[in-house]
Amino acid sequence: MLRPVLLVSLASVAFAGSSGAQMSDSMWPIPAGAYAGRVVAINSNLAVRKGSAFLRLSKLKGDKRFVAWNPSRLPALVAFRPGRAISADDSAAFWMILMRMEADIGMRLFEPATVSPGSDPGDVIVVDTRSMPGDDGRTYLTWSNDAGVYDARVFFGSRAILHSQRIVTHEMMHALGFGHTSAWSSIMNSGADAPVSLTLEDVAYAQYAFDSRSSSERHDMWERVALANDRETGSVTRMDRLPCRTSPFNVLAGISDCVAESYFTGAIGASGTSH
Repeated sequence: MLRPVLLVSLASVAFAGSSGAQMSDSMWPIPAGAYAGRVVAINSNLAVRKGSAFLRLSKLKGDKRFVAWNPSRLPALVAFRPGRAISADDSAAFWMILMRMEADIGMRLFEPATVSPGSDPGDVIVVDTRSMPGDDGRTYLTWSNDAGVYDARVFFGSRAILHSQRIVTHEMMHALGFGHTSAWSSIMNSGADAPVSLTLEDVAYAQYAFDSRSSSERHDMWERVALANDRETGSVTRMDRLPCRTSPFNVLAGISDCVAESYFTGAIGASGTSH
């Protein structure tokens, strides 16, 4: 069984919830996973350029954010569509590939789940099979105005493709929010000549995006706190703990640097297809 190699701490990278912070170039020291300890130069403009956008962007009030699952919602639930005759061997092969992705990125990304026949839950990555002439896989993705992914539907051309590391990894990266790229050798390259697993740059840019999403979550939380304080007239509700500030790369190891604090709360008041 594959187990990700994790570091205790995440190297600090500054994000301020502004468009400039998310688009500036930096050096990314990989804190966990198959390439832990390596340092990669991040070129955000290269990663979001038109026609080769590994990192997708969405705007919220002028704030450009990377499209991805919020780390607080990971691991994402993953379920096979019932009635597709997916065997135990098919399932085992598929989940071994997902475990390899987790080991490479150094994060707990996926959690097995089930869905009822006819149901279409929005908080589950639903994996299905159907004939798609010319395509081995196809992913439909939905994200909110703040670029947080909350819905993904992944289709494979046959049960046999559930055993293909290259195709499964490629489509599940789409399900996490990442797009195609020709900027580096990547599992997200188009065509059969793409690598069969996540490359050094894939891991670095994926971690960079998740860390940015984590920063955006904290920024949004404090914005809601400020709004709640403005609305209150002296009567406040105290919560026991802030949302966890632990690194998303420490989740699998059970490491937490959350601080037990209190905060005030009050009334709290997009989509794409990939192949």
